[in-house]
Amino acid sequence: MKLFSAIKIPPHLAEQIQDLQKGVSGARWSDPDKLHITLAYYGEVDDAHAEVLDEELAKRAFSSFKLSLGAAGHFGKSEPHAIWLSVNESGALVDLHQHTKFAARRAGIAVETRKYKPHVTLAYLKKDAPIERVIAFEKKRAGFNCKPFLVDEFFLFSSHQKTKGGNLYRKEASYPLLGNFR
Repeated sequence: MKLFSAIKIPPHLAEQIQDLQKGVSGARWSDPDKLHITLAYYGEVDDAHAEVLDEELAKRAFSSFKLSLGAAGHFGKSEPHAIWLSVNESGALVDLHQHTKFAARRAGIAVETRKYKPHVTLAYLKKDAPIERVIAFEKKRAGFNCKPFLVDEFFLFSSHQKTKGGNLYRKEASYPLLGNFR
C-alpha cells in the first residue's frame, strides 16, 4: 500500500480554502476532507515495514504548535500540474518533517530526497490548463493568510487509487502531540 504522513487541515479552515477553489479551467479541486500538509511520502510499503514505521513514528514526543497558510503557487514551470497554498515558516514543522523522514529510514523505507516544500495542494491540473488562469489565480490569492491553527496530532495515511477522480485516503494511525505548544 502507498503511505504518507501528514497534518490534516482543520474543518473550519478547509471550508475557508474551499471558497478559494475556483477560477481555473482544467483544475480538479481537492475535496475539503482531503486537504493536508504532507510530512513525508513513503510510496509502496509492505505490511511488515508499515508496522515498523508506525512504531518509529510513535517513538518521539513532540509539543503541539501553530501553523498558518500563505499565498498560492503552482508546480510545473511552463506546464503547471498542481496549484497549492504555501505554509508559513515553522521550525516545529521542519522538526516534525525530519522526524518522519528519519523514522522511515530506521524502518528500512527509502524516502524522497528533494527539498521539503510544505504546502496544501488545492488542485491537480489537466495537461491543457491555461497558465494565464493559474497565474491570475495566484495573483488574486497573493495576500491570502489565515489565522494560525493548532497542530496537535499528525497521521499516517494510506492512499488507494480509484478508477475515477482523486485517490481515496484512509487514516492508518494517529500520533498526538503534547499540549505545551510553541
